[in-house]
Amino acid sequence: MLESQIYKLLTENGFRVPKFYRCQLEDTPQVDFFPIALKIESKKIVHKSDFGAVKVHISSEKELLEAKQEIINSIEEKGVELDSSDYFLITQMIDGFEFFVGVVDDDVFGKIILFGEGGVFLELHKDICYIDLYADSKEIKRSIESLKIAKLFKGFRGHTFDIEEVVEFIRLVQSFVIKNPTIEEMDFNPVIFNSDGLTIVDSRIKFGKERVKSLARIHRPNFFENQNIAIVGASSNYTKVGYAVAKNSLASSCNLFFVNGKGGKILDRDVYTEISKIKEDIDTAVLTIPSKFVFDIVDELIKKGLKNLIIISAGFKEVGDIESENRLKEMAWKHNFNIIGPNCLGYYNATTNLNLTFGTSHIHKGDIAFISQSGAVLSALMDKAYKAGIGFSHIISAGNMVDIDFGELIEMLNREESCKYICIYAEGITDGKRFLQSLRDSKKPIYIFKTGKSELSKKVAFSHTGNLSGNYNMFKSLIRSVGSKIEDNIEALLFNPIIECDNILVITNAGGPASILSDYIIDKGKKLYELNDRELKALDEVLPFNWPRANPIDIIGDAMSDRYEKSLEIAQGFKGVELIYLIITPQFMTDSLNIAKLLTKKWDKKIIPIFLGGESFRESMEYLYQNNIIYFDSLQDATSFL
Repeated sequence: MLESQIYKLLTENGFRVPKFYRCQLEDTPQVDFFPIALKIESKKIVHKSDFGAVKVHISSEKELLEAKQEIINSIEEKGVELDSSDYFLITQMIDGFEFFVGVVDDDVFGKIILFGEGGVFLELHKDICYIDLYADSKEIKRSIESLKIAKLFKGFRGHTFDIEEVVEFIRLVQSFVIKNPTIEEMDFNPVIFNSDGLTIVDSRIKFGKERVKSLARIHRPNFFENQNIAIVGASSNYTKVGYAVAKNSLASSCNLFFVNGKGGKILDRDVYTEISKIKEDIDTAVLTIPSKFVFDIVDELIKKGLKNLIIISAGFKEVGDIESENRLKEMAWKHNFNIIGPNCLGYYNATTNLNLTFGTSHIHKGDIAFISQSGAVLSALMDKAYKAGIGFSHIISAGNMVDIDFGELIEMLNREESCKYICIYAEGITDGKRFLQSLRDSKKPIYIFKTGKSELSKKVAFSHTGNLSGNYNMFKSLIRSVGSKIEDNIEALLFNPIIECDNILVITNAGGPASILSDYIIDKGKKLYELNDRELKALDEVLPFNWPRANPIDIIGDAMSDRYEKSLEIAQGFKGVELIYLIITPQFMTDSLNIAKLLTKKWDKKIIPIFLGGESFRESMEYLYQNNIIYFDSLQDATSFL
């Protein structure tokens, strides 16, 4: 679509465009709205500036005629021959701040709006945010406020720009794109913002075919309702996955049925040689068998009323067998059962103490639901969580994610009372729109770590928009805009749900480490709590005269457990403090075990101990581990989750 046609379309849909006039190449136009911009209008040319096909700030008829000839000469020099199908477009020059607004049809998230600094600095600064087509005003505003140019809306060189006008403009763009579903890509650059509002000065729109929307399953069974469970491939060989899953499952209150063609006993339980020999219906099954046997087993399970299937077995999409995964998905749709996996670590539900993983059996019960696409990453974090005393309500190893996706799992977890936080390790997103909607609707905080920060997809650039889309920045911007938190450290998925803080207090027996820790805290965007006169006076009464009277609170190198304890007791009364870091370095008189024992007391505020030492702290660290108390031995690790 040519730009003059786009202007008419935009005007019809409530957008403001400049005065414009279209003429043939040989015409002498009569213009009464100088200053003007002159540009070629040709299907042969997409990026006009690359051909010298734009002239601006033309203030007279003489300059206009000269500019016409310069543009024609420049285009012909670049090997493009103009003809009667080509025109000149004359537009009124408008002054103001230049924004960019674009739309791209992303492979993952569908139609997405891009907004940021426009004009010649667009691709230089790339100060861009990404806004979902169905974002509300609050979400749009949150996205805009993440930009560097957001300072404009707080006042800039005597000018005040109203962010609400921009929000309403984005809402108009959303409505326009929804009404025109064949739009593939759109590029408004610049959009001028001045006292008259926002005016689209330059625009491109690419139309194509409407994207076919993926269908969503409705009336799914609840994956977390498990009563009669078949473990198919249970084994007596302790080196097999089937043994680990069978052994881990024994602590559950659910009804368990071990299935193996060899029969006999496994872990003192009778083994069924065939699923058909189990009298009860089977609502949940876990498969640890070779992939070539999976379909026959699933057919048998369907006859037993299957609702939930965990396929630990590998040998599917990850080795190129996409056809088998498609077949599994078709079976799940046809017979209305859920699938987790294939190629996964398994599933855990604390409510029934059900551990159907081949990971560790050492899992604390808690209120964090953890979803991971990587079994290896999940296994490592489960170990770390147990050591740190962190508990889970649910653990779902999603694997190849052939059926249930993140969005549906989030929806189900929001109905689980035992879950208070949802943490996600994501490698790829399937239905981006549903994922975003599930994050919006979630009543529980969600924390996400995304691997693969390279481009999600490659696009042929139709416009600036094509060059700026399809990357990790889009993912991060969209997730933050809906109110979820993107983590840049994977361990933060464990610690952030239980340690959300801004104002931090540091108590230390050494100044150097405290200084380093302070830098890490500030670099993470957190604040060091400022002590008031009353709090300083209270500390003066228990600390040596030469303590520095500031946060970090240096209680001096000869501090023993009694001084740590008195400082902590006083700090409990600091109303603004949300987290206390306790630094312990090995001095001759440091009674580290007694300091560690202080941490078993019930404190009102969260305390994170950092034992900066080796052999001399071995006993203290073992004590903390045995008592499920989180501790660190590195300043950087201790702040990695902030």
